[in-house]
Amino acid sequence: MNEEKRTLSGRREFLFLYDIKMGNPNGDPDENRPRVLPDGTYYVTDVRLKRFVRDYLKNQGKDILVDNIEGRTTNLTHRVVHYLATNNKPKAEGGELVTILLEAFIDARLFGSSFAFKAEKVKDQSGKESTWEPKPEPKTLTGAVQINMGEVLHHAEEIEIHGTSIFGSDVDKTQGTFTTYFGLRYALIGFSGVANEHSAKLSRLTDSDYDEFLKAMWNGVRSSANTRTKRGQIPHVLIDVQYNPDQEFQFGRLHDYVELTPANGKEPKAWASPEDYLVNLGKLINRLAAQSSRIHQVRYCQSPDIKLTHTFPDTWVNLGFDS
Repeated sequence: MNEEKRTLSGRREFLFLYDIKMGNPNGDPDENRPRVLPDGTYYVTDVRLKRFVRDYLKNQGKDILVDNIEGRTTNLTHRVVHYLATNNKPKAEGGELVTILLEAFIDARLFGSSFAFKAEKVKDQSGKESTWEPKPEPKTLTGAVQINMGEVLHHAEEIEIHGTSIFGSDVDKTQGTFTTYFGLRYALIGFSGVANEHSAKLSRLTDSDYDEFLKAMWNGVRSSANTRTKRGQIPHVLIDVQYNPDQEFQFGRLHDYVELTPANGKEPKAWASPEDYLVNLGKLINRLAAQSSRIHQVRYCQSPDIKLTHTFPDTWVNLGFDS
């Protein structure tokens, strides 16, 4: 097996910070308002971040398991049947089917999947139609990459944003209709997660796949935010910790080590841009330094717009996604 195909060489851990201005980072299913905890902390689900990643990877020409077909929603069975037919692959069962899916879909290698198939009508090469209910083994695969819920790292202000549609509400009306949506005035959002090398052996996640994931996070929040409520999201800090292959160790929630302080006297709810605060990563840098014997390498990417209280150590490697 060549180097490219080896599974993840050691445990990984990441911290990702990005912001949003005058938008909704992750609407709730009822009123589509920003999601909020009882203590007033706004949060973003891991599903939202995974969607950014998947959309970016798809735009780069990667096949995605959790996807639609020709712009139309579909179930898992139809997605797999469509893939097999499009790529002239025969029907498969058990472990062979799971192998095909893992080799084909990078998001399955990253995040795993519940292979909940239903009976689906398929046609053979002669055009004869039959019913097929795929029977994979295993039926559920845990992904190597597990992402914590994202959190807005400061008190944020929810706002009601009004607009006007260019279309009238009735064919006889010439003026557009008023629209309203809810968002946050400004928010710096923190995500963290872990990639487990043991799970990677099952999902066949490689070092190359993981690097693609990091790049997709960084670029995905920017390039995939093409709706009104998702515009204005910018990546600011990404830190990737690569542990030595023999280390059964991780911090688990790297975003807990991020501290924000006002830069110009404004209260956090009044913040409107990175100019209004400083990001203190000193605690994280010190904690990583204390575990340096366990760590093979730390890599990072930093936006020029974010202001840090500490410079990154010279031993850290710049990922260079914006170079």
